[in-house]
Amino acid sequence: MAQASSDSVHVVQLIHDLKTAVDSHPDILNDQEARTKLSYLSRELSTTLEPPDVTVSLVAWCGGYSACVRIADDLRIFDMLAERSPRNAEEFVTATGAEHLFVLRIMRALVGMGFARQVGRENYSETQASHQMTLPSVRAGIRWAHDQALDTYHVMPEFFKKNGYKCPTTGTDTPFQYLHNTEEPAYVYWSKQPGVIENFNTFMGGLYGTPLRLPWQDWFPVNRVVFDGYQEHVSDVSFVDVGGGLGHECQTLLKKFPNVKGRIVLEDLPHVIDDVKELDPRIETFPMDFLKGQPIKGARAYLFQNIFHNWADSVCLEILENLAPAMKPGYSKLLISNIIIKDENAPLRHAGIDIAMFMFSGLQRTETQWKELLDKGGFKVVKFWHPPGDADGMVEAEVKLGD
Repeated sequence: MAQASSDSVHVVQLIHDLKTAVDSHPDILNDQEARTKLSYLSRELSTTLEPPDVTVSLVAWCGGYSACVRIADDLRIFDMLAERSPRNAEEFVTATGAEHLFVLRIMRALVGMGFARQVGRENYSETQASHQMTLPSVRAGIRWAHDQALDTYHVMPEFFKKNGYKCPTTGTDTPFQYLHNTEEPAYVYWSKQPGVIENFNTFMGGLYGTPLRLPWQDWFPVNRVVFDGYQEHVSDVSFVDVGGGLGHECQTLLKKFPNVKGRIVLEDLPHVIDDVKELDPRIETFPMDFLKGQPIKGARAYLFQNIFHNWADSVCLEILENLAPAMKPGYSKLLISNIIIKDENAPLRHAGIDIAMFMFSGLQRTETQWKELLDKGGFKVVKFWHPPGDADGMVEAEVKLGD
């Protein structure tokens, strides 16, 4: 009874907070920060109101829900909804060759998850979620999550029970290797499976730049933090994208800020650099391995975009120790673009991404964990920068000055 009374008070407070958020932001769908806050409040209200058996059942059947989205993607249902809405179930049957009853059952689940909207008996229209599913990167993400990640999640309870419920510390001894009976890291294993690594790269390449996921170049004050303080006599290199893949971040940076000072350098492994094509001519490429050192000395800023989350602390410390000698204390900046998880009441989306990192021995970190890691590596946090909404943040850090 005490729990029910407490929940009732909490519901009243949540409704009040929701009303306040709506009243304060009349154009809430175009205000990412307010929209995210309202979304989290709504989700918390929903989970508080729904009967506990419903909460449990939603988890129990989540694998089936994922399968329905994957099947709908195969059937191109999301593309058809985007081309014209509403559509009747019989249109899907005609276009796909699927059984009528089968289509109805899949659509029932899609409607329940928000991947379609029912607008009459056997009639459906698109939603924001279904429209997102027409983007190649989003489609690739669903395919990777269902085709590669789900099996790994399945063996996690068994793996962690056998290993004392400890976080993996090496990329060759995780639930992924346990499932596939291999010692190869996940990325190496996938590279040998036809189409898998290509699909994964499509997924990774489109995580940012959608209307709901602003790239850091759109909100982080890069001119103020980096380029306004650039000093050519220290180094003629102003910006280094470490492990920057095919150069997307550098390209976006120069498109957004075409008049930046200094040399812009893209670094990655030799085989990655060999695949780089059609870069802005101002971007220089440099083959290197950040696990073995940083050859460019005294640059104004070194960016690590979604790098540290792939590694356990021990490897991250190696990266930091390799980087520190290249940086000029009091001048050079370390910029880490990554999820910054809240220390309390973290969004479920962030928690889910963190759990996925078990298969790589990596993790998503909180502000406290970032501070501790960087301190051990000889760095100090200058500031945590948070974007509108719940996209990745930016950790601004510098090498600690000598005592």
